[in-house]
Amino acid sequence: MIHNVLRYLGGIEQYGMVSLCLFGSLFTGVLLWACLQRKGHLDRMARIPLETDLEDSNNGENTHE
Repeated sequence: MIHNVLRYLGGIEQYGMVSLCLFGSLFTGVLLWACLQRKGHLDRMARIPLETDLEDSNNGENTHE
């Protein structure tokens, strides 16, 4: 039933191609962005949660969340 409804709507096939192109360009952009990150920057960002935990534990209290 849905196939018949979509078949008779004018210009509906263009939306599929446009959405596919948008998804492809967004995926490619994010992939390029991730591959072009510098190793030093990624290492520094990976250490942030550990540094935050160390700063919180230096206040003299030994509490676990």
